[in-house]
Amino acid sequence: MELLKYIIFSLLIVFSSCRKDPNKDNSNISNPFENSNYGVFEFTDYEPLADKPFNIHFYIPPSIDRTNAPILFVFPGMNRNADDHLETWISLADQYSVMVFSFEFSDYYYPNSTSYQLGFVRDFNSNFNNEDIWTFSVIEPVFEKIKTSLNYSGNTYNMFGHSAGAQFVHRFIQFKPLSRINKAVSANAGWYTLPDTTIGFPYGLKGTSINTNDLQNSFLTKLEIHLGQNDNNPNDPYLNTTDGANVQGAFRLLRGQYFIANSDSIAQSMNFNSNWVKKEVPNVGHEQEKMAIFAAQELY
Repeated sequence: MELLKYIIFSLLIVFSSCRKDPNKDNSNISNPFENSNYGVFEFTDYEPLADKPFNIHFYIPPSIDRTNAPILFVFPGMNRNADDHLETWISLADQYSVMVFSFEFSDYYYPNSTSYQLGFVRDFNSNFNNEDIWTFSVIEPVFEKIKTSLNYSGNTYNMFGHSAGAQFVHRFIQFKPLSRINKAVSANAGWYTLPDTTIGFPYGLKGTSINTNDLQNSFLTKLEIHLGQNDNNPNDPYLNTTDGANVQGAFRLLRGQYFIANSDSIAQSMNFNSNWVKKEVPNVGHEQEKMAIFAAQELY
């Protein structure tokens, strides 16, 4: 029952002349950006998960230098609506000269929170998986494809996730501590995995492969926990109400505050430097558009 309670619920109209049709099938194009600055392509280049393809929606402002402009990876909420999240970021991408790539992990290949928010660290029977088939493990190969396709000279990327996407992001930081992230934003996550090896996964890291060196490197990654101060509804029907989540607080704002306070305490107890910070956004609730605006200001 504990697992079942948090696994719940399981194109665009008008475009400016500088964009391409996002519904165009680029799945068989080796370089999906060659003749397009706006669209979607299917990613199958990571061999261990080649049988679980996913789509990446992208927007590249037409006036920027593709070889060195900042790259942002965006992770949507539980609706997996990567197209909507990309639309949110288009004006921000133009404003800040950023290339945006929004990840769509479909329910078909990545059902429920086990495959998405929890990164498939465990399978559907709660057995721990090998790292090569974690959902987290496809992010770096995607970055490699983008680097190759764009002849990109940079070696880092930023991440933004809202709600379920925020869960993905803050766990990615812990499970992939040596990734090439410059800065990550986890906004309005519904609940958290603490960097605590005394608490069982998924609420902590006990039982996972994460060791002390991994933890130390995770804390060195620049992670911002963004919290809408009005995201404070304890009766939100999409809120995880398991005992493990409720320990973190009655609603998302409290859970984010709990996460960063306990993370700071753990880092201090282990004499680790920490680059994890919390930033609260006034007059904003569980609203990805408004959180994206704040995140863009923080990232760029």
